[in-house]
Amino acid sequence: MRAETGELMNRETLECSTEVFFKSYLPQPQLSGDTRRAIRDAGFLSAREHLQDGLLLGKEDEIASSLKAIVAAVAKAGEDLGCEKCLRYTISSIAGGNLKVNASLNNAKRSHALSSTNIVVAMEIKLVRNFETVGQNRHQLVSTIVQIMNDDVRRMFMFGITIEGTQMTLWYFSRSHSTKTESFDFTKDWETLVEVLISLMFAEDRDLGFDPNIALASHTNHQYIYTVNRESGPRRFLTTHSIFETRALSVAGRMTRVFRVVELEGQTNEPKKGVKPMVLKDVSLDEGSETEMDIQKKLFADIEKFAEQPNWREAPSLAGFADEKYAGDMSAFAELLQGERYKDLFLVVRDGSTGEASKPLPPSAWPPTSKLFYSVADASQASAPVVSTQRLTVPLQANTARDRQLRPQSQIDPGIYRDHASKRRSFLLFDDECTRVYCLPKTRDVFAVLRDCIMALRLMLCAGWVHRDISCNNIMAAQDPQTGQWKLKLADLEYSKKFNVNASASDPKIGTPFFMPSEILQRVYFGYDGDLGSFDVFLSDTDSDEPNAASPPPEEPVLHNYLHDLEATYWTGLWIITSRVNHEPSLTWGLKIFRDTLTLPPDRLKAFIKSVRHVLEECLVEDLRGVAKSFERIRKTLFACAKELGEKKEWTTDKGLKMYSTANARLTAAFATLANPTAAWGNIDLEQSTSSSPRCMEAVNEDSDKPQVIPSAVQEGKESTVQQQPNKDAKKNTKGKKKERLPKRLKPKNPDKEAGPAFGRKRTHRDAEEEYQDEGEGRPNHSKRVKSNSGGRAPGSAPSGGSTSARRTRSARKMKARD
Repeated sequence: MRAETGELMNRETLECSTEVFFKSYLPQPQLSGDTRRAIRDAGFLSAREHLQDGLLLGKEDEIASSLKAIVAAVAKAGEDLGCEKCLRYTISSIAGGNLKVNASLNNAKRSHALSSTNIVVAMEIKLVRNFETVGQNRHQLVSTIVQIMNDDVRRMFMFGITIEGTQMTLWYFSRSHSTKTESFDFTKDWETLVEVLISLMFAEDRDLGFDPNIALASHTNHQYIYTVNRESGPRRFLTTHSIFETRALSVAGRMTRVFRVVELEGQTNEPKKGVKPMVLKDVSLDEGSETEMDIQKKLFADIEKFAEQPNWREAPSLAGFADEKYAGDMSAFAELLQGERYKDLFLVVRDGSTGEASKPLPPSAWPPTSKLFYSVADASQASAPVVSTQRLTVPLQANTARDRQLRPQSQIDPGIYRDHASKRRSFLLFDDECTRVYCLPKTRDVFAVLRDCIMALRLMLCAGWVHRDISCNNIMAAQDPQTGQWKLKLADLEYSKKFNVNASASDPKIGTPFFMPSEILQRVYFGYDGDLGSFDVFLSDTDSDEPNAASPPPEEPVLHNYLHDLEATYWTGLWIITSRVNHEPSLTWGLKIFRDTLTLPPDRLKAFIKSVRHVLEECLVEDLRGVAKSFERIRKTLFACAKELGEKKEWTTDKGLKMYSTANARLTAAFATLANPTAAWGNIDLEQSTSSSPRCMEAVNEDSDKPQVIPSAVQEGKESTVQQQPNKDAKKNTKGKKKERLPKRLKPKNPDKEAGPAFGRKRTHRDAEEEYQDEGEGRPNHSKRVKSNSGGRAPGSAPSGGSTSARRTRSARKMKARD
């Protein structure tokens, strides 16, 4: 876990001088000149007493005790001068966890144990300074910081201190970036030491990283009070239940959290009478980027503009519905355009606010010349300097627009650092608490929701918008309390935008790899430079998932278009019927298709350009095999349209709009067939969800900037307003049935190699659950994505036996051992 955290942190941590750190990061307490001088003098006297002639102590505890004495002298001087607020110094470990911290500055009351909610500045101390102790200290510190910032939702940033021998290093960690200083000899440089302590000990909570719009309501239940600031006045909400939380392995990112909340009366802690609970989404965005509420308002405005056109039925975006057989669909579409009824298909943001921006990256900061977080066993790093740091002469890249930063983490060259845009938190309020489409109880419910999703995408097509993040995490549903039917709530419009016909650069890879469109993954259009063009390499007999370096993609920028949203819907449905049903043959085939990779897997390509009907009829559970014909029709429509668009280069023309419309019409008909409530295939139970479900790639503004997440998914990232429902009849279908054998062509030659990761990831937030279950080291599980205050297993979380993929992995290892 620490090694993986370190690798991620290497991409987001830079260095600066101590002087720049003081100016750019450290708090500036509101102390008068005389008060500060008096406190400084008291600190100097104590430092002279405990650090004279350098630090010649034999134990780490003695270093910590010397610092404790200096902190006590500074604190007493402040108290004598009337300073009411001052942090305490404690030598202890975090209560309730197994991550230890040597010492800390904290605001815990003397009767309270240390916890993730009251440690303000974490410290790690080693007696000597060498390659090994520096590496250990850095890993221990960042692991502690990650745990605290995961647990305590108030944190915007944190400070840390590492000491090896006589050298002290200051650290700053935020959702935007992290920075460390050059080390200094604190046993001789008393002035710097005391100034650091004064800056931290007497600072306001806001300047120490606590969000002023979030207050801790309960230490025991981890309940918080959010303040949503509006022009008409603030609204306060108490969290009652955690619906979704990202457990990150690093600090920077979107860090999406979703809570069920109740509104409070004024400034009291009493719930308002007669109001229903709401859902609050908390996410960190790049400064200057639009919030989901802003984007949704613009989308709805464009839908209204389309509806106001007297001849909207003649628009090229609806040309595919001219046939009389689509008359019913057009009538339903017309009803949606009346009285804003189209909003019923979306998860509507009701209110929201944004916070202040995080600290910007100092222009004089520089990337380190070697890894800051390294494995002690990595001999290649042993020669790296640990006492002083050399600056790079290459300047940092300037912050750029949001899309510029949406590059997946795995695609970055190790020597190139990500952009570090300042972050600001966005609070969004929703009326509906929804369920992800893959957590619905029956396949009939899934098909009905996917049918409505095609309708919602038709609305976006008419408005000139693309969603760009269609996945099992963002296609949600709410159950009608009267009829019991599940209704679509299309969510997470954070990456939605107007389709830019004049773009000069390809769109970044956004979303969950399982469901990303083939052209986006490969960065080349079908039919652009021949029959299949650069896709031909994947049809050869090769075990490699990597593109052919000798066949570069054409210069035409690949834009996320309307067809890609439809294709992502297809992959979502295909993943659910193969990988969410407890049936070994379909699970095995699904593992070959859905890979957690940002390149296009060969089996995934074949499932798009070649018929899937026969293989689905072989691998699906018997009652579900009737859907194979409809899924083949969908696949055939999508591939034919993609190829024709590429051959004619009509992606951005009116002719292209007509092609998109035709594809939408055919998928509408296909999903209507699948959603037939009387069909036998609609009565199949879906498996309960696990914490290892597909997650969006956290993109590099991520993103992953979900889809993650991500909502490990659900992610980081990538992050959804969802209440996952348990499936009471999960094993009903398989009871009393014989286990079916795998068809020969579905058996992987090498399961460990061909199957790949069983599930996706939430952007950069890696799912380490299997490793912990197998290794049994008792470390904290950073892959946890759903928390429950009830004490039992949260709805949608993994059963006690571990995830399906974890059980399958353990079985394979046992078989290998026997062999």
